[in-house]
Amino acid sequence: MIIAVDHGNYAGPIEGLEDPTRAVRAAVDGGADAVIVNIGTLRKVHAEVAGRVGIILRIDGGHTLLHPDKTQNSALTGTVELASTAGADAVVVMGYVGSNKETESLATLGQVVSDCTQQGLALVAEMLPVDHLNKPAYTDEYVALAARVGSEIGADIIKTYYTGSTESFARVVHGSVAPVVVLGGPKMDSNERVLEVAEAAVKGGGAGVAFGRNVWQSGNPQRMVRALVEIVHEGKTSSEVYSELMNKP
Repeated sequence: MIIAVDHGNYAGPIEGLEDPTRAVRAAVDGGADAVIVNIGTLRKVHAEVAGRVGIILRIDGGHTLLHPDKTQNSALTGTVELASTAGADAVVVMGYVGSNKETESLATLGQVVSDCTQQGLALVAEMLPVDHLNKPAYTDEYVALAARVGSEIGADIIKTYYTGSTESFARVVHGSVAPVVVLGGPKMDSNERVLEVAEAAVKGGGAGVAFGRNVWQSGNPQRMVRALVEIVHEGKTSSEVYSELMNKP
């Protein structure tokens, strides 16, 4: 049960992350297992999270929403050594599959695997396929490819797209040699839909979720975290937790 609050390195102070400390506190108080943060936020909240929640440090990025080149790509903006020194338990980097920067992206991923091995940190690879041959990126064929590639290169956890159904996501999970968590992506239509996606991913064999804006833009982030924890760790259904937690005054 991972909460991502790393969006500020490309989107700035967007709604819900004007003060990332609030989102981090909601994650911790709601019972999340880990948070994904950038080094700036980690320095600000380290005393509050150390020993209470896993710390996954984002060490790549290199572009913002204003950058004219929208090609899917990223560059390292930090190091595994920095993450270790800062008290992180793991790092996260992107892995783009099918983009025109695929070779560079996967080479970077391989280098980070080596660095993590030396420093004793885990690696979360955010494996993102791109649209190809008129098929959208989130089809199970492409997501399974991306997940398998990231796991074969050596990632400890794969973070990737939900493919639309329990059955299709199960194919992604089955094809990876590392545990798979589903990312939240853009803001979903409703809180109920967020919980449904989490339930379907877990039923498909997913190890959990790594959600961001669908938590801290939910209206009550701490309550949403708790609802997701009950789905991921307690096996409750989305309808159960929505009724129990989301409808409380």
